[in-house]
Amino acid sequence: MKLWKKIAISLGVLVIGVPLAIAGLFIYATSDMCRNEVYSQVVSPDGKRKAVVFQRDCGATTGFSTQISIIDSSDDLKNESGNIYVIDGHPKNVSPGLKWLSNTELNVERSLNGSEYKAESIWGFFKKIRITYGAGNS
Repeated sequence: MKLWKKIAISLGVLVIGVPLAIAGLFIYATSDMCRNEVYSQVVSPDGKRKAVVFQRDCGATTGFSTQISIIDSSDDLKNESGNIYVIDGHPKNVSPGLKWLSNTELNVERSLNGSEYKAESIWGFFKKIRITYGAGNS
C-alpha cells in the first residue's frame, strides 16, 4: 500500500472513528442504568390513585431496594425512584403491606425504624395524601 493511502486511512480513523467512540462512551455513561419491577399495587377507594410497591434495580454494583410511589391510577410507573418510601432489601423480604384508609390517607403497614432512606408523611401538592406507618392507624 502506498504511503499516501496509509496516511489517508489513519487520518480517516482519527477524524471519524475517535469522535464516534467518544460519543458512544458518553451516551453509555449518561444513560439511565436503572429499571423498576412492580411487586404489588393498591388502588385508592375512589380509584383515582394507586400506591405501587416495586424493586428498583440499578445494576450489579447495587443491592436490592424496595420502594413505594403514589401515582395516578391511569399512569404506568415511571423509571424513577420511589416518591414516598425507600428501604434496602428485596420486596419479597421487606415489602410492607399497603392499605388505603380513605381517598386521602395511605397506611404503610411497617413501623419506621431508621433504616429507611425515605419515608414521607405527606404526598402531593393540591390534594395531599397523608401517609402513616405501622400496623393500623399509627
